Amino acid sequence: MIFLFLLPPAASFAQDCHLSLQGHIMVSGGTGNAPAGDASIYVPKWKKGVKADSSGMFLLRDLCPGKIELVISYAGYKSFDTTIRVLKDLSLDIVLTSDAQQLSSVVVTGAVIHKDQITTAVKSVLSGRDLEQTRGLSLGESLKSITGVNSLQTGPSISKPIIHGVYSNRILIMNNGVRQEGQNWGNDHAPEIDPFIATKVTVVKGAASIRYGSDAIGGVILLDPKELRTQKGVDGELNLVGMTNGQMGVASGMVEGAGGGKWEGFSWRAQGTIKRAGNAQTSHYYLGNTGFNEDDYSATLQYRHANYGAELYYSKFDTKIGIASATHIGTLADLYEAFARNEPAVRADFSYDIARPYQTVNHQLLKASSFINLKGMGRLEATYAFQNDIRKEYDADVSFIDSIARLNLPDLYFKLYTNTADLVWQHPAIGKRMVGSIGLNYISHGNSQENLTGYTELIPNFVDYGGGAFAIEKYELNRWVFEAGVRYDYKWLRAFMLDPTTLIERRPTYNWGNTSVNAGATYRLSEQFSATANFGSAWRPPQAIELFANGIHQSAASYETGDSALQLEKAYNTSAAIKYSSPDFDAEVGIYVNDFHNYIYLKPDSVPRETIQGAFPSFTYTQIKNALFKGLDLNFTYRFLRRFSLISKTTLVRARDITDNSWLVNIPADRFDNTLRYEIHSLGRVKNFFISINSLVVARQSRVPPNSDYVAPPPGYVLWGADIGCSIPFFNHLMNVSLSGTNLANTAYRDYLNRFRYFIDDLGRNVSLRVVIPFGAAGRE
Repeated sequence: MIFLFLLPPAASFAQDCHLSLQGHIMVSGGTGNAPAGDASIYVPKWKKGVKADSSGMFLLRDLCPGKIELVISYAGYKSFDTTIRVLKDLSLDIVLTSDAQQLSSVVVTGAVIHKDQITTAVKSVLSGRDLEQTRGLSLGESLKSITGVNSLQTGPSISKPIIHGVYSNRILIMNNGVRQEGQNWGNDHAPEIDPFIATKVTVVKGAASIRYGSDAIGGVILLDPKELRTQKGVDGELNLVGMTNGQMGVASGMVEGAGGGKWEGFSWRAQGTIKRAGNAQTSHYYLGNTGFNEDDYSATLQYRHANYGAELYYSKFDTKIGIASATHIGTLADLYEAFARNEPAVRADFSYDIARPYQTVNHQLLKASSFINLKGMGRLEATYAFQNDIRKEYDADVSFIDSIARLNLPDLYFKLYTNTADLVWQHPAIGKRMVGSIGLNYISHGNSQENLTGYTELIPNFVDYGGGAFAIEKYELNRWVFEAGVRYDYKWLRAFMLDPTTLIERRPTYNWGNTSVNAGATYRLSEQFSATANFGSAWRPPQAIELFANGIHQSAASYETGDSALQLEKAYNTSAAIKYSSPDFDAEVGIYVNDFHNYIYLKPDSVPRETIQGAFPSFTYTQIKNALFKGLDLNFTYRFLRRFSLISKTTLVRARDITDNSWLVNIPADRFDNTLRYEIHSLGRVKNFFISINSLVVARQSRVPPNSDYVAPPPGYVLWGADIGCSIPFFNHLMNVSLSGTNLANTAYRDYLNRFRYFIDDLGRNVSLRVVIPFGAAGRE
């Protein structure tokens, strides 16, 4: 059996158990229908259920596709069993007849249009226990368990997601329904998000610009918190995580409640996370100055009625991250020596202290949203959000003037203010087969940089404005679902550039406009087999960093140069996937081709740059006429001997410069992930016990242009890991406990997608303990 772990696998597929079932339960009477408050809806197969609220509304989440038996109960009425087929999110109208004391009818009203869904797009979902096993990791690291998703790293603590080989401004993150906007244009600028806020993370692979905007040229990551309570009471959960590598400790708590009586319809939630980590450790040495601190919190207040509702949400993300001291070099000779060394010249010990160089990030988000059902005219949703992102980057060296040095001034100091507004109308079904939505989006940025040290600014101050309009329609016919959409976006940008010699300010101004289209279809041959195909076009304008960069990027330990003549980037994405699901075997095969015109990337220069602040690898934002990305995502899960399963995942990406017939740099290497898992649902009082062993095989990235980087791609590597966990009765709840280990063989390796591979190894052995402690009232699923 161990031999299977060494084979290039086909790929793992976890069933898409993220569907929802919602609706109304009503009682039929002489004066019309009345809400059946506190009626129960139960799914015996999945042992989950929920009670309707006082308006008769209910919501069941995380259902798997296929036939589902429902047991509907209401005081004074006979329980009724019925079976429905759930292949997508559904809405039910259930009417109880009082004279017969039994269920009169179940009306399936069709797919619920969610603003975060594109039906025919290829996507993957991380939720439940799979998401729980990533707690304590950054968002980028959490998503690496999904096929087609990799991570671009800057040292051990900074990570941002890659989807099908593309990253940064081509990947849009939707945080609780809001575009996450921050200083996210650098390799070292990880998303300013606390992953603990989400109970479901959806990755839309490929162009998704129709719904989310022109930046979604490579994919979208949707972070969704669970629905707030609708029944009176208070509950919550405490997450505790401890990790041996970096001696990291994490505590994240959430408490929420809902009112009753005159406060019925009101609900609230408060959440917070604290992280502390010291110097990370490779297989042979500590990485000096790699600790980090993080403090996050959020709060939500909601009022919901059957036909209207509103929500107010606030979150704050605050972190201080040490930058590995081995990455800041004095002279060119020292830099070349650092490239050639196997480990840093100066040994470090473990410490929680964070010294220069380091970066701090403070991100605040305020969101106000509302909806109203328009009495036969559909549903109207409006969202406004304000974001404030402050980033400070500190070089290793301080001023030789003591009075200035004592001020500890940042070398880069950015302030970004973002306003977004969305208005979406979900029109009523047309002929019971066509549903759709029409929407408008607005966004503006204001970026200012405080130049406190007198060094050259990395990017100038700028403002931009943008807007878009879209329409998406879906049509269901027997086994087919067809989808098509169109969108137009416009963007205007002005920079404010002060010449340090003449003190004359220039104001270069740009404007762009373009159309995106999307079309796709899903065909379900049977309950076990389905196929999806999708085509989408997308575009994005060059970002300010790509146009105007000129200076040292402190936290990336690099010198970067932009090109003010860059043109807008276009992409034409075609993807297809086939899924098969049975009691013993699940599989998914996905392929894609992404054709980029005017592709922009950060290209390593031929020689480093030496400055007064030290020597740095130098990079230039470059544009090529045509780049072609194509790849394969393979997954399967094979369940055998009742309690064993083999889970296999494969991610392959190929990217070429078609114009010069050469490979592109910074593209993920081939990745194979295999897991052998044993699980049993009950061992006396212990529930949901599992134990697994896994192997991750990452090949050497051999598809790069010769002599195109400062250091050749590192060798491939194999990492072994294991997990064990269970649920233990804890008062009236189940407490989840798990122990996991990564790189258990303590292998020394460097990953090609880690910018700091020039100087240091990646992480050595790490053992993590995770405990999830629920508390509070029952009364919800």
